[in-house]
Amino acid sequence: NNLSTLGSMLTIMFIFMFLYSIIELIMSKRKIIFIIKSNNNEWKNNWPIQKHSNIELNFMFNKN
Repeated sequence: NNLSTLGSMLTIMFIFMFLYSIIELIMSKRKIIFIIKSNNNEWKNNWPIQKHSNIELNFMFNKN
């Protein structure tokens, strides 16, 4: 009996985390599009600094 309630609680928590991760993914995609629009100089040069852009993306992901 105790195990079944634990399993149902675990599945409910998993569903909540799944929905939350989907929402975070959508919001971060919007933020990434905003970064690309604001960072127009790097895309015009056609050689963006890879490390710099990765640090920016990690910062935006961590800011949530």
